[in-house]
Amino acid sequence: MNILSEIWSSISNNRFRTAMTGFAVAWGIFILVVLLGASNGLQNGIQDSYGSKVGNAVDIRAGWASKPYNGLPKDRSMFFTPREVHIIKQLPFVELFSAVVNKNVTANLGSQYSAVRLLGIEGDYESIYRKTIIDGRFINDLDNKERSKVCVVDKRTCEELGSNDLVGKYLQLGGIQFLVVGICQNGDRWEGASVHIPLTTCMSIFATDQHINTMSLTVNQEANRRLTEQIPIIDPDRPARFRDTESPLERELRQLLAPPMQFAPDDRGAIWVRSQAERIEETGKVMSAIRLFVLIIGICTLISGAVGVSNIMLVSVRERTKEFGIRKAIGAPPRTILLTVVGESILITALFGYLGMFIGIGIMEIINKFLPAEADFPFRNPTVDIPVVVIATTILVAVGIIAGAIPAIRAMKIKPIEALNYEK
Repeated sequence: MNILSEIWSSISNNRFRTAMTGFAVAWGIFILVVLLGASNGLQNGIQDSYGSKVGNAVDIRAGWASKPYNGLPKDRSMFFTPREVHIIKQLPFVELFSAVVNKNVTANLGSQYSAVRLLGIEGDYESIYRKTIIDGRFINDLDNKERSKVCVVDKRTCEELGSNDLVGKYLQLGGIQFLVVGICQNGDRWEGASVHIPLTTCMSIFATDQHINTMSLTVNQEANRRLTEQIPIIDPDRPARFRDTESPLERELRQLLAPPMQFAPDDRGAIWVRSQAERIEETGKVMSAIRLFVLIIGICTLISGAVGVSNIMLVSVRERTKEFGIRKAIGAPPRTILLTVVGESILITALFGYLGMFIGIGIMEIINKFLPAEADFPFRNPTVDIPVVVIATTILVAVGIIAGAIPAIRAMKIKPIEALNYEK
C-alpha cells in the first residue's frame, strides 16, 4: 500500500507532466487502431469490388483483333459462338461452365423505367458467382431447356424500379414480357443494375446473331495453379524492360481458340483471360503493402511511446534523486525505489494505452455503423482485430516497464551521500 501511495502521490504532484506523457501514449495507440481499422476497411472494400465469385473462377472474354490474320484486317471485333463454347466446355479441367450474353436494354414496370444490363446465362452461373437469392429462385437448366421467358433481377434494379416485391410480376425487357421468378443480391460494384434470363431465351430474342460475349467457368486445382504462374512473352520489337508476361493456361486457351475464331495465336487482344485467383493474388500484394505500412507506423508508435515514458521517468528520477538518497540513508531497501519508479511507468502506460485502445475501437465501430450500406461504397466494415490491438498495447506496456526500469536501476545504484549532495 505504501508503494501504491507513493506512486499516486508522484503522479498527483506532476499532473501536467503525467497528462502529457499519457496523451502521447494514448494518441499513439489510438492512431494504431485507426490505421488497422482503415486497412481492414480498405481490404474489405477491395474484396467486395471483385464480387463473390469462387476462387477458381475464370472469365474468357472476346476482345478485338490487334493483328491482321489470313487476309483479315486488324481491329476486328471478336465474339464467341456455340462452336467455341462447345470447345471450352469439353476441356478436361473445366468444372462449372456458363456462356454469358451481355446486352443493354430498358426495363419497365408500369410507369417506372430503368436502363439495365441484360445477362443471358446458364444454370452454373449461380454457383460460379455465388449468387445470393433474396426472394424466389435463380435461373436453372430447365429454364434454358424450355427457353422460358423468366428473369431474376438484382436488388439495385428493384430500387430503380421502385419495388422490392417483384417476384410473380411481369417485367418488360426491351418491350417483351418476362416473369420475375427471383431477386438476388448485387454483384461487384461495377456491375450496375442487372437482370438475368436464360441464355437460350436471350439468344433467340436479343442475340439472334449467336454472338456470345463471355465464357465463365471454374477450373480444377492444377489449372488454377497454371493461371497464377507467369511466363515472359518474347517480343523482339520491345525492350526487355517492357516485355509482358502471361500464364501458361492463358496461352493454351488462346492457341486453342485462334483457328476457329480466325485470329493470330499470339494476338493477346483477341481474347482476354481473367481469373479470380489472379485478382486475389493482386489484392494480396496490395494488402501486404498496406499491412507493412501499418506495421511500420505501429512500430514507430511503440517506439515513440517508449521514448516518451522513458524520458518522463528519467526526469522523475532526476527530480527525486535527493529523496531517494534520504530514503536509502534511513534504511529503505533499493527494491522499493525500483518498484516505485517501475510501478509509475506501468500505471501511466497501461492506463492511457488501454484508454487510447478503447477510444479507437469505439470510433471505428461508430464509423462502421454510419457507413453507407450500398455495395458500391469502396470502404466496408472497418473494424479492428481486437486481439491484435490488445497484443500491441501489451507490448507497449512491457516496453514501458523496461523504460521505467532503466532509470530506476540507475537510481538504486546511486550512493546516499551522492544523492544528498545532488543539485537539480
